[in-house]
Amino acid sequence: MKPAELQSALAKLDLSPAALAKVLGVDVRTTRRWATGGKPIPESVADQLYEMVQAGGVPASLIERRSKATEETNRFIWVRRKGEPEWTVAEHDLVQDQYFLPGRVERYLADELELGPVIEAPKG
Repeated sequence: MKPAELQSALAKLDLSPAALAKVLGVDVRTTRRWATGGKPIPESVADQLYEMVQAGGVPASLIERRSKATEETNRFIWVRRKGEPEWTVAEHDLVQDQYFLPGRVERYLADELELGPVIEAPKG
């Protein structure tokens, strides 16, 4: 599958690369790289996308299962790198206990950061 085919499939499914990442359980940076040609699209992903397009959408059971998994394994928290004045929001992978900061490829451990409050999702 080529990036243009991926983008076409996403359009047919009305999904963004970020939404696809959530459905497949992969990092959003990975899906963005697939969509721009920065990383080859695995055959298994191409097969899943083809099946979703043929079915007319993403199965609700897959969305539910991935949403629950994301809630249980990730959270967002205010952090700043030690010695730096600016706070930012990081994604905390609770399974691997690593932090992903915006605009950075590196992954950080808690002892490399100053941790602030966890960001709670709005009730509703």
